[in-house]
Amino acid sequence: MVSLPIPSWLKTLFDAFPLLTYPANPLPARCPKFGTVPSLYVFTTPEDADSGNPSFNPSCLKWQAYLKFNRIEFETVPSNNHASPTGALPFMISQQRPMTESADLAVIPSNKLAAWIDKNGYSLEGEADMDSARAKVFLTLVNAQLRGAWLYALYLEPNNSEDLARKLYCGNSVSAVSSFLLRQTKAAAQQQLLQAHPGGFLDPREIYADASEALEAISTILGGDTWFFGGRDPGLFDASVFAYTHLILTLKWHSKENALFKAIMEYGNLVGHERRIREAFFPEAKAPEA
Repeated sequence: MVSLPIPSWLKTLFDAFPLLTYPANPLPARCPKFGTVPSLYVFTTPEDADSGNPSFNPSCLKWQAYLKFNRIEFETVPSNNHASPTGALPFMISQQRPMTESADLAVIPSNKLAAWIDKNGYSLEGEADMDSARAKVFLTLVNAQLRGAWLYALYLEPNNSEDLARKLYCGNSVSAVSSFLLRQTKAAAQQQLLQAHPGGFLDPREIYADASEALEAISTILGGDTWFFGGRDPGLFDASVFAYTHLILTLKWHSKENALFKAIMEYGNLVGHERRIREAFFPEAKAPEA
């Protein structure tokens, strides 16, 4: 190959301004660390994610608590449903890999978290078999009656919807976008409730009465035990109940729309159950106001 001489004026320019290769900029502090601990993507704030505080979403908090029960080290990452492979939070990435690697990320959706935790976590003593008929009955009370009342209280009670739901789920958006997102979440909550209450009409008295009956049954099954079903350690059902009782007891409900808070306060053993989990596994979390 013939080498051409560099013109003297160009050589002088290069000598005055040498070409330098600068090191890559560091990743943001909150960016997940490759190859470290699993990352659980949940509804939360950046501040609460850094401190490991409870998510403000029951579905996310359930798995956050269960991971802690099983002594699995993990980090929480603020996210939203649009970022989830299944369209819903939570989901977990069990191990981060650099973008240069071609291997697929180990993404675990919520419906596979229990199996992953059972395989990788601490063996809990006396945990109830969640596939048993008895456990399924009580889990239905949580996932149907209690969840239904939660959806109504947070999204369809007008003051709670504006003061709580908007702040929690739409707070970082501009006004027009925030209003649109709030309408979407309210419509989704209403649709879920109508599936359980056919007829096109939602009666809050019926919804809260169903939740009160569920709480009474859940309180009865706990009785004077520390954990549900007599377990020596808290299990998945404990996490499922805590996910609702903690949020219901700690959110600032409107004074005329706090039926769920009042319902839980009638059962001292459920209040104590929430306190035990909060103090043992979320020591920095907010305590219920007297």
